[in-house]
Amino acid sequence: MPRLLCDVISVIAESLVWDERRSRLFWCDIPAGRLHSFCPSTGATWGMQLSPPVGSLGLCRSGRLIVANGWDILLVDPETGATDILARISPPSFRGRLNDGRVGPDGAFWVGSIHAVAFEDMRPVASLYRVTSDGRVREVFGGLKVSNGLAFSRNGSTLFHSDSVQKWVNSHDFDAVSGAVGPAKRFCSPDEAQGRPDGATVDRDGNYWSAGVSAGVLNCYGPSGRMIDRIPLPVPHPTMPCFGGSEYRTLFVASHRVGMSSEDIAAAPWSGGILTVPTEAVGLPEHRFRD
Repeated sequence: MPRLLCDVISVIAESLVWDERRSRLFWCDIPAGRLHSFCPSTGATWGMQLSPPVGSLGLCRSGRLIVANGWDILLVDPETGATDILARISPPSFRGRLNDGRVGPDGAFWVGSIHAVAFEDMRPVASLYRVTSDGRVREVFGGLKVSNGLAFSRNGSTLFHSDSVQKWVNSHDFDAVSGAVGPAKRFCSPDEAQGRPDGATVDRDGNYWSAGVSAGVLNCYGPSGRMIDRIPLPVPHPTMPCFGGSEYRTLFVASHRVGMSSEDIAAAPWSGGILTVPTEAVGLPEHRFRD
């Protein structure tokens, strides 16, 4: 049975990252602009306030965190609280912000944006970006409403990427040295009932685990894009899975409580929390940004 990891409850818990050096799980609360971490072995928590919103984060080789904050890319030292601006993405003409991000096998930070308006008014004006250690930002492609679901295959030859509103997950051939991305190939197209694709991760067997944010489930797709497992969760809005813990055998799942009434929250009080979910699958270490 899924369990609540700790008593830290967020509005939108996102961007789970396991730091094997510190044996800690990091994540952010997007609208609160807050970074969090938890150490399962000691029960110790940590938090740091930034200017909201905080879309995502990743690990750096130096031990710092790379953080998408509004339209800025920050380098944050969780030990000292020191914060440096690495890059600023010019705010586009539409209302939006940076969203899901992940460090790739090329050592760059891959981060997408979101058209931050009402669901029914979203237009495909958002983009996916690649950010390198010299502060350069390259727009990889556009045509997105909510960029999400970034993950890389074990050998670094495939990039997975989703759009939570357009309801698709694509795969791309990927060059783990140069960061070159091939044309999109449709991987799967889950509907509202199956679970719109939100954050994601991959396991060592090449399976893609996607948070079904509209259906209260965690969906697992095999390398061909066929659904091979579906895990019901005690929260209606899971946002992202992540493997961590000893030998990456613990599956963590984040969630949100946006739009939930007091009655909804009473029925699903773990909403906004981090769950641990039993599974036989084994995950992979996160890549680190070349800072």
